[in-house]
Amino acid sequence: MPSVYECGSVVPGCKFVAHSVSRDDVVVIVIEHLHRVHEIEHISDPLKARIRDVIKEVPVRPEAS
Repeated sequence: MPSVYECGSVVPGCKFVAHSVSRDDVVVIVIEHLHRVHEIEHISDPLKARIRDVIKEVPVRPEAS
C-alpha cells in the first residue's frame, strides 16, 4: 500500500516528506535522507522503530470511470 513519511515527526523542523508504493521503499528513502541530510551514520534499532511508527499508509482512491 502506498506510504508516506514526514521527517519532522522524527527530526523536529525538517520538512522532508517521502512517498512510495510500499512501506519498505519508504524506509530505504528515509534512511538515505537521514544519512545525507542529517548526517546520521548509524540508524539504531530504536530509531528504525520510530521511523516505522510514523510511516502512514495512504489509501488508494478508486479511479473515476
